[in-house]
Amino acid sequence: MAETLKKIIDYLNENNLDKAYELCDQNTDKKIEHVIKNIKGVISLKRKKFEIAKSEFLKSIELDKKFIDPYKNLFKLNLKIGDFKSAIENAKKIIDFDVQKNPIAYFNLALAHDLNKDYKKAIEIYKIADNLNFKEKKILFNNMAKCSWGAQQIDNAKNYYLKALEIDQNDKLIINNLLIIYLRIGEKDKIEQFYKKAEQIDENYIEFKLNKSDYFLFKDKIENAIELLKSIIEDTKNYTAYTKLAKIYSIIGNNKKAIETVEEAITNYPNIKDLKFTRGMLHLIEGNFKEGWEFYELRDSIVKDTSFQNIKTWKGENLKDSTILVTSEQGMGDILQFSKFLINLSSSSKKIDFVIFDKLLPIFKSNFNNINIYKKSEILENKYDYKISIGSLNKYFYKDNNSNSSDLINLSSDKKDYSKFFLNNKKKNIGLVWSGNFFGPREPYRSIELKNFKNLLNFDLNFYSFQNEIWDRDKEFFLKSNIIDLSKENFVDMIGIIKKLDLMISTDTFFLHLACICNKETWGLISASSDWRWYEYYKYNPYKSLKIFKQSNYKSWHSVISQIEKNLKDEFSC
Repeated sequence: MAETLKKIIDYLNENNLDKAYELCDQNTDKKIEHVIKNIKGVISLKRKKFEIAKSEFLKSIELDKKFIDPYKNLFKLNLKIGDFKSAIENAKKIIDFDVQKNPIAYFNLALAHDLNKDYKKAIEIYKIADNLNFKEKKILFNNMAKCSWGAQQIDNAKNYYLKALEIDQNDKLIINNLLIIYLRIGEKDKIEQFYKKAEQIDENYIEFKLNKSDYFLFKDKIENAIELLKSIIEDTKNYTAYTKLAKIYSIIGNNKKAIETVEEAITNYPNIKDLKFTRGMLHLIEGNFKEGWEFYELRDSIVKDTSFQNIKTWKGENLKDSTILVTSEQGMGDILQFSKFLINLSSSSKKIDFVIFDKLLPIFKSNFNNINIYKKSEILENKYDYKISIGSLNKYFYKDNNSNSSDLINLSSDKKDYSKFFLNNKKKNIGLVWSGNFFGPREPYRSIELKNFKNLLNFDLNFYSFQNEIWDRDKEFFLKSNIIDLSKENFVDMIGIIKKLDLMISTDTFFLHLACICNKETWGLISASSDWRWYEYYKYNPYKSLKIFKQSNYKSWHSVISQIEKNLKDEFSC
């Protein structure tokens, strides 16, 4: 028995897979059959016959459920084929067998969560690996930094990268990762420091070249960025270079070039759905809705949503005798804006259940006509004929301008006295929202640095902030300003407060949509490279109470803020 196994393993180590497999087939010893099945799985894995390999590993486990090797090999297999959820289960099994608490086992479990984009869980388990003295600290800290960034923990990401850099001061990957972070948060001194360091270490490193294009963009050297990305594409057809180039063209308002870039990228990468989704967004900007809605269905928020998989997706079928589940996705502003299409849908369906984020539940009516509003936990056992995502209703109803989201919202102010939220003076009360989620789409371009409102904030007016996130660049100015912070109030109270305001001023955020649905006069500060809904789509779906002030050049908000200041003076004599 031992001699046979030794020969098989020797052949395997020599990569003589045919001989190894032949000896496995010749084995008749039932005592080592579970080992043989595992080895046959390894051979099939090396041959990239993944289904056969998986089958052999599972047979090995059936024969001996305490044999750890096939679990380890299944973990490798599932990582290779991108089945990260199965890899997580394999890694958990390995830890169950591991009485010595091997840090590598925990690192592997964290890695599987990391690749599955369960970033917070991954960080939690990476910390266990660290406490168990996982030896490859540089890799560990780099991974923890990447997950922290994915979990939108900016300071933690920065600190973990710096810890990794302490271990190897010249690691070009870590240096470039830090350069990316500092470019994103706009720390000028650190940008220059890490740009020079990355350039000195390896100016031909592809990650540095790609970061260099962002550096040029940061320095307002648009043509340099474009030429650099074009050269990378010409030399390597690099996918990231295509996406960065298309983004730059979009930022500067050259949609024609953005479209050409994306279409060339699709030719070279026909199976990457993100490119097609981007092409769909450009279709929508141009008003090519038929093509746009088709590609809009490739957005991550529904492609990666595994909830309610067994329910058939509605594609326009007759709903007279059918029930339909409408799911939420994307941002809260999208849910508010698109919820009006539920009313269009209700006239042709038997019953609609709309599942929304728990945070939004208090501001929606529990039911309206045949529309019922629920949180996810309340409808898990319900049966439905069809399902559809709220954003996907656009395809069917975007031209039907006969419904209002406000019909679904609790706009009654009860009998609560909202005057206590306002300063006790006779000044006009203005809501002000200047930035969205730091990691949100089209950031940082759709947000405005707070110090740009310095002159406006000196007007004889009361200003109130609703946003719960203050970017680092704004914190010091915000604390010294006269803005009243209402971010801790619940959404129901925020509606009551907004209704009592004299005006809401907001960038493209949830609060812009909420104020418009409350029919409050709202001035929208819209970026030059704005979302598709502010182009042709808006002609079909305008807000009656919204006045748009659109940036003419992505480089500066000066002209927009000057218009706001003039309008404030005219309207409120301040």
